[in-house]
Amino acid sequence: MSAYQRAPYGAWERQGRRERERLAGEGAGERVDGRAQPPSYYGRPAVKASQYRWLIASYLFVGGLAGAAQVLAAVADLFGRERDRPVVRAGRYVALAGALLSSIFLIADLHTPQRWYNMLRIFRRTSPMSFGSWTLATFGTFSGLAAAAQALEDLWGRRLPGRVLARLFGLPAAAAGVVMSYYTGILLSATSTPLWAAAYRLLPALFATSAMSTATAALSLLTTAAGVPKSVRRRLERIALAASAAELALTLAAGWVWHRRGQYRPLTEEPYASAYRFGALGLGILVPLAAHSGQVLGLWESAVASSLAAAAALAGGYIQRAVLLFAGNESARRPEAYLRLTQPAAGLRGDDWALRQKGQALLRGIAAEDVR
Repeated sequence: MSAYQRAPYGAWERQGRRERERLAGEGAGERVDGRAQPPSYYGRPAVKASQYRWLIASYLFVGGLAGAAQVLAAVADLFGRERDRPVVRAGRYVALAGALLSSIFLIADLHTPQRWYNMLRIFRRTSPMSFGSWTLATFGTFSGLAAAAQALEDLWGRRLPGRVLARLFGLPAAAAGVVMSYYTGILLSATSTPLWAAAYRLLPALFATSAMSTATAALSLLTTAAGVPKSVRRRLERIALAASAAELALTLAAGWVWHRRGQYRPLTEEPYASAYRFGALGLGILVPLAAHSGQVLGLWESAVASSLAAAAALAGGYIQRAVLLFAGNESARRPEAYLRLTQPAAGLRGDDWALRQKGQALLRGIAAEDVR
């Protein structure tokens, strides 16, 4: 039995450099991308990858889009004019459809779907899962009531009671929709998955801006097909331009954080690199940003260009959720990713890691002498 096996705590510093590399596989002297790596639990992952797959990726996309659509409908209802009523109508129906689809995706992903009601048995404000379940239930309930009141006006011509009830139910639905647009980012970043946890301050805001971009794109497609006036399309173009610009800024900021904390590698390697660069960033942000900029600045005015930009935003928004979800799971399978996240010394170059370890061992020895 080796000395390390007999005394695992504190024995790492007493072992030679070659012995450390043999035991851990990724010892202090091994370099990855020019960086000295810390020990990595014998090369095994420290955390488990989540079980989230395509159903949850769809839930992240549809839930955020539905929440932002309800917010746009409420804003257009409160501050818009009569010509903006198609946006209000489309936003409420899209929100209801998204709430129903989100519930289906979330329940279908459970290991025991017939026990979905267990998620609503208690409410814990400190649990993102519990908080999100109740938010979805609240959002779906009020969105259904608002859409029913909207249908009362559209199908039966009950304009006065329909609008009053739709506004009454639409306001709490919009409040829950705000949470729906960003809480999924909290749901991911609250875990120990390295890629998600590293950008925990930016991921909720990134998802919220992407939700607003995709919701505006969906409403733009629906209202353009309904033949709304140009003034309505221009308003949606301005909102889409602001959302795309904010999403680009947050994407670049998140990339800088991932680079600084050593978590960017899953997004630079296939199969996620091309999807992230050309799908999420190019198709979902840069193409709509260029198209909306040209429309707002008056360089061109084309309903076809607006529709293509909206379709690109929708496709890119879904790709973004899927890539970040699966790349996060990939980061959890890499031992060095978790250790870079939790141990700042993992970013030291050359033999600085070994020097740091010796310094920590010396301090522990001094502390032990003080105790004795």
